[in-house]
Amino acid sequence: MITVAADLADVDDVKKRVAALDVHIGLFVYDAASAPIGPFAETTEAQLATAAAVNVVAPLLLTKLFSTPMIQRGSGGIILMSSLAGGQGSPNLATYAATKAFNTILAEGLWKELAPLGLDVLVCTPGAILTPGYEQAESARRAPGTLSAAAVAEQALEALGNGPVVVPGVVNKMGRFMMTRLLSRRAAIGIMAKNTGGLS
Repeated sequence: MITVAADLADVDDVKKRVAALDVHIGLFVYDAASAPIGPFAETTEAQLATAAAVNVVAPLLLTKLFSTPMIQRGSGGIILMSSLAGGQGSPNLATYAATKAFNTILAEGLWKELAPLGLDVLVCTPGAILTPGYEQAESARRAPGTLSAAAVAEQALEALGNGPVVVPGVVNKMGRFMMTRLLSRRAAIGIMAKNTGGLS
């Protein structure tokens, strides 16, 4: 296994480091995020710029970078990580939710566009994941449908080739259906506000 430390907010540096490896990459998974938490009015421009760089610019340009040789070979896989938060406006997580919505729409479009070229594209849209950061931030209570990182990864890999979207976990599937299909946008945002309105 090769490990490379890089700042994903600096895509040019990441591209140089990847090019220096000279390895065949058959599956690209973008699983990184910057999540400014708290009122938008109190979020700094620097935090917003980092979120846009890590959550939008990096997955977009790295998908282009890794998909190019895959298209030339006629095979490959791409998984972009989104979030249930990106299904509707999420107060106090507005920037994070918006950037995750971008990844969902990007992957859905590429799923259809790149399939004839031999590429499998998938967007994984989980709810809460038991990462160290989440456990530290949410130590008092655990969101319904919370899954381990291993469970999310396993379900995403199993769904590759059957895209465009996978929602890990039964509770999360039900939640996404309710929030995006049954409720009005106003109602869905209101429910999110009850869950995220107190975040800071």
